[in-house]
Amino acid sequence: MARIARNQFETAFFHNMTQGINKEYIFEENRCKKKYLELIEEKSNECDIKLISYTIMDNHSHILLYTENIENMSSFMKKINEEFAMYYNYINNRVGIVFRNRYRTQPILSEKQLFNCIRYIYNNPVRANMVLNPEEYIYSNFKDFQVEFESNNFLDIVNKKINCQFSFPKNEDKELVGQEEFLDTTEDKEIFVRDFIKEYQKDYNFMFGKNIEEMKKLVKYLKENMKVSNNLLSELLHISKSTITRYYKSSK
Repeated sequence: MARIARNQFETAFFHNMTQGINKEYIFEENRCKKKYLELIEEKSNECDIKLISYTIMDNHSHILLYTENIENMSSFMKKINEEFAMYYNYINNRVGIVFRNRYRTQPILSEKQLFNCIRYIYNNPVRANMVLNPEEYIYSNFKDFQVEFESNNFLDIVNKKINCQFSFPKNEDKELVGQEEFLDTTEDKEIFVRDFIKEYQKDYNFMFGKNIEEMKKLVKYLKENMKVSNNLLSELLHISKSTITRYYKSSK
């Protein structure tokens, strides 16, 4: 996604995502998720940010917020990520960069996109096979809504929660941008595939490189049923892309 100058946004709703450096699982420990949640709540008050929805995954986070001042958002994200980085380095006795980049921002340009983004954020743990239902995941603020996504008054509840009136660009073309595409489709899929591979190894009791026939079956399943790319398969299975292709062809 091309980076957009933050002073050019024509909305007060923003979907922000942060991710660990090298896709590391910086939030994997529960204490790290809890710390990040604390910082979100604390810094939102300091920076006059209205939180709408957020979810902390193992290697990335989502925050959907409302602000009429872009500088407030920049300050908010800077503070939570800097303080978390110091905390993470301290508890892990490490130094250096913790986050992949500053953060990624997606402007929300219509009520439909706002609705879809909220649902997308809360369903992250479901898509990653961590829980069956959004309400089961404790590292989000899903419980604050206490309403089904399909409820007719869902956006009214959002409006009441942040105490403001919705205001979106009138340009119809802009309202169609990104209605279903959000920031981390690739990251979500990687988490799900990684977990699936771990479970597959447990179920069939084999190690990479030791049982070629099982590897071929796994490659075939991942490519045909989960549409996993050769690049991601190579990274997760620790074998070359040419080997992936060979295994797949010989498994047919």
